[in-house]
Amino acid sequence: MPGRKTAVLIHGCNLHIENWRYVAWGEPPDAPGRIPHGIAIARQFDAKVIVMGTGASAEPFHFGVSGGDEAPLLEAEYSWRYLDESFDQLAQFEAIRNQVGSADSAEFLRWRQAVTDRVVLDTESQNTVDEITRAFEICLERGIEQIILVSSPSHVVRALRDAASIVATDSRFRTLQQHLFASPSVTCYEGSTPGDVVVVEPPHRPDRHVLTTHRRIQRMLDLQRMSESELVALIEDFDQLLQRYEHRMNSRR
Repeated sequence: MPGRKTAVLIHGCNLHIENWRYVAWGEPPDAPGRIPHGIAIARQFDAKVIVMGTGASAEPFHFGVSGGDEAPLLEAEYSWRYLDESFDQLAQFEAIRNQVGSADSAEFLRWRQAVTDRVVLDTESQNTVDEITRAFEICLERGIEQIILVSSPSHVVRALRDAASIVATDSRFRTLQQHLFASPSVTCYEGSTPGDVVVVEPPHRPDRHVLTTHRRIQRMLDLQRMSESELVALIEDFDQLLQRYEHRMNSRR
């Protein structure tokens, strides 16, 4: 990683989730969210570009002296404005204060200007795959040789999977294949922990079954587009099926 021109992608955070501020910003001194963690990683690796990703959500900005009657901002625009108006508060995070000192130090002020000069707002993407693809395109446009994805622990695993899939299928980005990294922030979605993330790998061990269970689970997750009542019925049916087979398995012990 040292010596290569680096970009950091700070993934957008849906503006309508519960407790957006905690997930995106975090809680000083030792729980940085996506934005502070991404900014700290950018300094650590002297990132030449900091991409603030976006998604499909938008919301009028409600912070400081700003009113709520403004036009809605996309995730990247909202995150950047939050960062810009809260920049001095970054020094409250221990990891950042250890790098650049207090908010009134000369190093901190230089760093703030560097961040401002290097931030690129993605206002086109609609989802995680779009975010990563756009960040990869920015890397190519600017001669960036490696990229670090930053997101919550409860999201970054899927982001890395999507990034690896994009690199494997789009020949434009093959130069990034050996220089693709991910770094989780501390904060998860409300009520979740890193251990709540479920990773279902394709079968590969010779001492276990070779059934394509992962494909069935993927199909089930795709059904989240159903109405809430239909999805509740599906989960209840599936839970009964699980209980039946769990009972069979437990009876053999």
